[in-house]
Amino acid sequence: MNRTYIAEFIEAISKEADAFDTLESEVSEIGEDELGEALLHCGVIPERFRHDSSEEKLWAKYCDILLSKSFNCMGIPSEVIRVRGDSADVRGIAEEYSIVADAKAFRLSRTAKNQKDFKVTALDDWRRGDTFACLVAPLYQYPSRASQIYEQAEERNVTLLSYVHVLFLVNNASGSTLRRLWTTPQTLNPHKDARRYWEEIDDIIIALTGASYEELRRYKERQLRATDSIAKEGVMYWESVKENYYKLSRDEAIRRLIKAEKIDQKINTIHRQVEKIARSLGG
Repeated sequence: MNRTYIAEFIEAISKEADAFDTLESEVSEIGEDELGEALLHCGVIPERFRHDSSEEKLWAKYCDILLSKSFNCMGIPSEVIRVRGDSADVRGIAEEYSIVADAKAFRLSRTAKNQKDFKVTALDDWRRGDTFACLVAPLYQYPSRASQIYEQAEERNVTLLSYVHVLFLVNNASGSTLRRLWTTPQTLNPHKDARRYWEEIDDIIIALTGASYEELRRYKERQLRATDSIAKEGVMYWESVKENYYKLSRDEAIRRLIKAEKIDQKINTIHRQVEKIARSLGG
């Protein structure tokens, strides 16, 4: 199940009432090798999906399904939470604890992500009676320098992980307890240092799995290669959009520009505001 296939599948079902169930059924049958490929590409939203579209929202659910499946592979029975709003996306129940988790995806064409994009404090609130909380996003999308999200994670004991770390655990953590990983943030003195945080996460994962740092490095190299391929996909998409724009007639180009700038909506808003002011002044 490669990236192109799942993007096209999501486009085909996104308007259906049972789209999530259809997607979950499709993804539930993938094997460990396919899961690995999916985890390396799911954190990047396809550029072909419009912002805030049904396709983009379903892609977010795709990430949740993959995270839940990963937890299951690690021996943590889990499911995607169906409740909308004020809730984590995934919940797992192990023998000694429960955990809630959120899976994040971003566009490569978007920059300047901030702490609000990661919702660390919200995830802590959504934990409610569950023991632990975990947030998963592409490693390269997390702040690479000082950031409050690391301090917040440590103060609230929310484990920040990347998809490549999750894949490494899926392949190497069979039969081992992960409780120590989920308690790692609360053992750290709160700080904002990104490099220090990820070094500590690498250390604990190596300790839990008995694998080597060299093995983990190779996984990160796989992520880099996958991301490079996704970047080329995104560039090709936008180049094709440019080519289509060049083919537009002058009138069609003007019409689209007016629509894109929402000029008519702004004119109508001004008219409504004037009418509202006139009524309030008794005019």
